[in-house]
Amino acid sequence: MSNILIDLGHPAHVHLFRNAAKLWMQQGHKVLFSALDREMILYLLDSYKFPYEITYRRRKGKFALLVELPLRALATYKIAYRFKADLLVSFGNPTVGLPARLLGKPYLALTDTDHAVEQHALFKPFATRIATPTAFTRNLGAKQVSYAGMHELAYLHPDQFIPNPAVLESVGIQPNEPFFIVRFVAWGASHDVGHHGFSIDEKRSLLRELSAHGRVLLSVEGDVDAEFAPLVTQFAPEYIHHLLAYASMYVGEGGTMASEAAILGTPSIFVSTLWAGVWDDLRDNYGLLTCVSSGTEAMEYVWKYLAKDDLRGEWQRRREKFLAEKIDPTPWLVELGNELIQHKG
Repeated sequence: MSNILIDLGHPAHVHLFRNAAKLWMQQGHKVLFSALDREMILYLLDSYKFPYEITYRRRKGKFALLVELPLRALATYKIAYRFKADLLVSFGNPTVGLPARLLGKPYLALTDTDHAVEQHALFKPFATRIATPTAFTRNLGAKQVSYAGMHELAYLHPDQFIPNPAVLESVGIQPNEPFFIVRFVAWGASHDVGHHGFSIDEKRSLLRELSAHGRVLLSVEGDVDAEFAPLVTQFAPEYIHHLLAYASMYVGEGGTMASEAAILGTPSIFVSTLWAGVWDDLRDNYGLLTCVSSGTEAMEYVWKYLAKDDLRGEWQRRREKFLAEKIDPTPWLVELGNELIQHKG
């Protein structure tokens, strides 16, 4: 059996790879995570009881990313070398690709972010295979392989996830009580430069309107504006998908959470000037996601959806069509990784 190193740079990556990691371990492979120490990554790894080593603790500052890249790459190389990794896996990143190349090991990179062109250019030369959803619109060349799904289905496909209504009690929500999940992000990622979501006044309008119709669970990346702090709800991070599954609506700047809500059949309004093919797919082909570029546009849809009588029922029917045409990416990813190990890329 083989040693598989899975690198994590974002909390969503824990969910993306955790079921594949379990399946690899069930097959007899040894799995180790290398993890960036940021947000809830380490908490989630501890919650799921996965072995891991820390590559780097994220810092703030104008040149923080330039410093981070070489130091993370060096740390990842050392971890992979000690672990004697036979395969390196991650969301596409040169800090994983370069160590794989230096060690002469296959590197399986995933991406679904069409607009992250600079990031693609950095990791593509080192990748053995680049796995993308079929809705991904960039042509990354001969290394690219596609599957009929989305990253979020790796942990939210019905074969992988069943929402638990008992989680509602942990945040004081009663069965059938209307509630809304709102997400504001920090706009600090490299591909966020030049993009934006809600203005401060638009945030006020949104939260005031939703609060008039039910409980608001606010999630904020980075610093919280003092006036919004009372709406920030503390809950175990591993509960978020259960809450999204039962929410009346999701509205926010977080693209991953917007996609998660949509494929769970929860009406989802994504506010951003960013763009990706998977969001177009959810919007244009299934009607599960609403994409707007300003809070003013978002409010028009909030009012429209609040006025609907069978909003959740309509979205659940749309979800059934979506699931019928997509696959669970986890077994597909595991098999692809096994092929790379067997054939050494």
